[in-house]
Amino acid sequence: MKTIKALSFSSLYTGVMLFLLYHIVLVRFPYWQAYVPVQRIMALILAVLILPKIPYIRLPEKTGWLLGIYLALTLLSAAVNEGHYDYTHPLVSGSFYVLAVLEVLAVFSYVIRVKGLWFAAQFLFFLSTVYVLINDWLIWLDPYCFYPFGRYYFLGNKFAVSYKHLEIMVLYMLTRRKFRLSYRHKLTLVVLAAVSLLAAVRVNCMTGAVGIFLLTILLIAGKQSFLAHKPVMAVLIMMAGVFPFAYDYVMGMQGIQYIIVNILHRTKGLTGRVQIFDALPQILQGHLLLGYGHNTAYEVWITATDWYPNAQNGFWNCVCEQGLPAAVLLSVLAVMSVWKSRKGYAVLAVVYVYAFLGAVEITMDIVFITWVILLYVIKEAEHETAACQRHCTGL
Repeated sequence: MKTIKALSFSSLYTGVMLFLLYHIVLVRFPYWQAYVPVQRIMALILAVLILPKIPYIRLPEKTGWLLGIYLALTLLSAAVNEGHYDYTHPLVSGSFYVLAVLEVLAVFSYVIRVKGLWFAAQFLFFLSTVYVLINDWLIWLDPYCFYPFGRYYFLGNKFAVSYKHLEIMVLYMLTRRKFRLSYRHKLTLVVLAAVSLLAAVRVNCMTGAVGIFLLTILLIAGKQSFLAHKPVMAVLIMMAGVFPFAYDYVMGMQGIQYIIVNILHRTKGLTGRVQIFDALPQILQGHLLLGYGHNTAYEVWITATDWYPNAQNGFWNCVCEQGLPAAVLLSVLAVMSVWKSRKGYAVLAVVYVYAFLGAVEITMDIVFITWVILLYVIKEAEHETAACQRHCTGL
């Protein structure tokens, strides 16, 4: 009886930690002004819950110091730029960002080590399913019910809606105990992809539709031999970072033009991104090393351009907010997270999708680093299990 109670308490404790973490990093309700303070209260509560579990937490052996330097640079950027804005407080925002990243590492490390990846995936998949069902029900029945607060849906803007569908596909893959896709699993994945594509089209997010299509192909193909190479990720991130300066060359390709204009029904200007990319050198002048401070992109870009809200590129938006060294370190962390794992393949696939979409969207954010950290934690857990098995067998 005591064992059952202990197990129940342990499951409840880890469930509360996952619930808080989910609402700190994976859900945003921009139309609800009080949600940011609520998130920060949840972050402080989660920090208190993590403290007794510190002995169970393992830092990535080879890259923990890289993460530490990245977070230190983020805080330095925020501190240097504090007090320069009318509406944004980068030091406060940056401090909670650093806390949230550390909590992602701590919670995943503890929960996966104590309860296993399957427990965490099942719990997060349930939460995501609930939110996606509510959102998709509303976008078909009353898509404009949140428009009085801005161009929002239940889960946020059109990108948040699309990326949440990416998330649910990845979490579904992680809930399976067997990692070889059966016919039934492939069929379920295709259904999820179809529903996700319909949602992306409904909210007019072609970037999200492209991401969902790519993720589906990667998950069904399951070709780890290609993705599980660090140079592949490095080249992809570099290409996404170079895109704003090679835009004319890329858009000069007839095949690319055909896809964008005739399939995605977008202009060759990619809805204003040409003007945004042209403004990058001016925006970054004097702020290349430390950026403008965390969460300042909107105020900086609106003030400078009167219209555009951010850099529309994952790498360069990170540079704008945190500085070039921090953006490079985040990219290196993503590259170093690449490894061959059946358990972590779905997470690796979505990291690739986010890196690809980073050419035209600000995808190198808290969600991106959450997936990257999860890859590290899965890797550490598998290595620990393998070492334990070798010890137990006397090898």
